[in-house]
Amino acid sequence: MATHIRDTLVEMYRRGIIKFGEYKLASGKKSPFYIDLRELPLYPELYRGIMISIASEISGLKYDIIAGIETAGIIHAGYLSCLLNKPVTYVRKKPKSHGTKRLVEADVKDKIVIIIDDVITTGGTISSAINAVRAAGGIVTDVFVIIDRCEGGRQKLSSLGVKLHSYANVFDIVNSLEDLIDPETYNIVIKYIEKNVENK
Repeated sequence: MATHIRDTLVEMYRRGIIKFGEYKLASGKKSPFYIDLRELPLYPELYRGIMISIASEISGLKYDIIAGIETAGIIHAGYLSCLLNKPVTYVRKKPKSHGTKRLVEADVKDKIVIIIDDVITTGGTISSAINAVRAAGGIVTDVFVIIDRCEGGRQKLSSLGVKLHSYANVFDIVNSLEDLIDPETYNIVIKYIEKNVENK
C-alpha cells in the first residue's frame, strides 16, 4: 500500500468517514465498521487527492463514457469527468416513471462505459448497473470504486467478465488504522473480516 493511501485512510478515519460501531449495510448484513463516502466531498482537499489518484489509474483504461451509479456514484463520476475531459452519465437503480423511463441516462449503444461507485460489498448494486448498461447496448469491462470491502463483490463482477479496480480495500483500512483504534474494536473487525471477506 502506498504511503499516500495510508495517510488518506487515516485522515478519513479522523474526519469520521470511516466509522466503527454496529451498522446495517445495503446488502442487509451487519458490520462493525462503515465507510460513509457521502461525507467525503465535504473535505475538498482530501476528496481531490483521491479523485486525482483514481483519474490517473482510469486514464490507462479504454472507455468512452464514465457512468456513476445513483446516488452516491454520481458525484464521483462527475468529478472524474471534469478531470479526464470525458462524457459522463448515470445509471438509475429503478426506471423513472415518466419521460423516457430508462435506467441509463445516455445513449451508450456500442460505447465502452466505465462504471463508478463509492463502495462495493457483495456487488449486487453494481452488477445491476452493469446489466442495465449492457441491456442498453453498452460495453462494460471495468468498474472503479473508492473502497472495496472484499466481501464477494470482486468475484461477482468477475463472473460477469468485469474487472474491479479500487482506490483502497478493507485490508488497507485495518492495516492503516491498527494503531489508532482500541484493541477490542480492532479484534471485532478482524473477526468480521476473517468470517466475511473473500480471498484478495
